[in-house]
Amino acid sequence: MDQLYKSFLGITPGQKVIDVGCGTGDFTRYVARLSDGRSKILGVDSNPKSIKAGIADTERVGLSQVVSFKLGDAYKIPIDDDYADLTCCRSLLMHLDDPLKAVREMARITKPGGHVVAVEQGKMGIYYDPNDKRFSRLSDQVWEAQLRGIRKLEGKEFRIGEKLPGIFQEAGLVDMKAEILNNVYLASDPRRSLNDVKEELRFYLTYFKERMEKDRKYVVAGGLSNAKVSMYNSGYVSKIEGLLADDQKLRQDPTISADALYIVSGMKKA
Repeated sequence: MDQLYKSFLGITPGQKVIDVGCGTGDFTRYVARLSDGRSKILGVDSNPKSIKAGIADTERVGLSQVVSFKLGDAYKIPIDDDYADLTCCRSLLMHLDDPLKAVREMARITKPGGHVVAVEQGKMGIYYDPNDKRFSRLSDQVWEAQLRGIRKLEGKEFRIGEKLPGIFQEAGLVDMKAEILNNVYLASDPRRSLNDVKEELRFYLTYFKERMEKDRKYVVAGGLSNAKVSMYNSGYVSKIEGLLADDQKLRQDPTISADALYIVSGMKKA
């Protein structure tokens, strides 16, 4: 994966790189490591708490010489025109109601001949339990309804990956290219330790419990009944708790899930 990102981003020594919507700087520091510490990376985010955490985490891992942070909005990035060799974002555009405006702003701060890159999730995704096909179908229905509901209530395209080339073209970028990273989860995969599998499941279960009632409004707005949402929520929790309670059952579970992460690049006309 590192090699894919490194070759796709085209990072070379001495570049100026801007990470827009950087949050606490995980991807910002990742890009700094890809550059072997020989490029200057600036993370921009509108949340002061994220900026503060990003600075602290960057100091802790010894990357403060190459990574810095600045408070700023994706719709009005506080950077001069034609500044960056590379302007990138990860999981930003999915949260915006006007992603085109943000990409145009990213293009503005990029040098002619430089590149704009976005890393965003797409609609391709699966959840399939061959031992419970009914729940697998319900899972698909919930997922599709949630995407429709987010679009309806907030005007956001939460799985925007497939739309990136068109957005980039409309923003005036050229020479688009794209790659897909697939994340696949299969508990029975012997390449993963049991502890790692259980830790990941516990994380997803905790996150799901925190979000399930908050996300209900989106699923219902997307056309699914409250009864079906409740059926899905209780079914998911029951399934994961059952797997966590039985190591042998977990290691033999044939359920597979996967999603796709799009990496799309466009060049600013020279």
